[in-house]
Parts: sequence; C-alpha cells; structure tokens
Amino acid sequence: MDETRQLPLNADGKVKIELLPRVKEILAPLRDHLIFVVTNQAGIKRGRLTVPQVESALHQLDEKLGGILTAWQVCPHDNDDGCECRKPRAGMITELAAVHGVDLKASTMVGDQASDAEAARSATVGRFVYARDFFGWQQS
Repeated sequence: MDETRQLPLNADGKVKIELLPRVKEILAPLRDHLIFVVTNQAGIKRGRLTVPQVESALHQLDEKLGGILTAWQVCPHDNDDGCECRKPRAGMITELAAVHGVDLKASTMVGDQASDAEAARSATVGRFVYARDFFGWQQS
C-alpha cells in the first residue's frame, strides 16, 4: 500500500506488489498452517481498481510468498455501503472460517490497523497481533 492506504499502480495500470522486510521469512515456517488475507479495497467501487486487478495482485502476493496463502477475501465496498464484509465488521473472517473449518478462538490474526483489531474481536479471533510486532518492524 502507498501512503494513502491504496494499492499502488505501475505505469501499465497493474498493482505493484512488494513484500515488506521479513514478511516471507517470518511466514515461511507457517507453511503448514492456514493463512488467509482479508482486505478492504474500496478502490474497486470508486473505479480506481477492478476485481481482476486485485485478484491478480493477490495471486502475485501468494507467488512472492512461495504459495502459502490458503485463500483470501476482498471487500470492494466503501464505508457508506454498510456491508457486512468491510472491516471492522467480521464478515470476511467468519466466511473464510466457515468455509475452511477454522476454530477462530484458537486462531491469530495479524493486521496493521485498528479496524483489523476490531474485526478480529468481532469475529471472536483468539489473538490479534499488530503487523509491526509480528514481523519485528521498527516504528519510524
């Protein structure tokens, strides 16, 4: 994401995926676990992005991580839509849990926003960890 919290686009209009430091190394030992991505992408509704662009970006992310993602959910709505999938609501998390048989109380969610922490609480996820702590990033 760029400084505006949007997925950055390259000159060809494709989403640019770059892994932050230590992400691949920290996640690699978790290969045998279920790993999901839940992401709000209001840029789809606003016309800045398309669903295929976001799906392609998530496939690229999975490739860069060595194919460890189990699944993902994308909320294409913005705050005004009142949908159940947009974080901080729990819809994307509970749907993935239901499909994949996940015990949310025994699960950990990693996120970078207060809305992620709130979504984890709403979904009854057992533990939430901020990404900066999980990946050992220094705050600037």
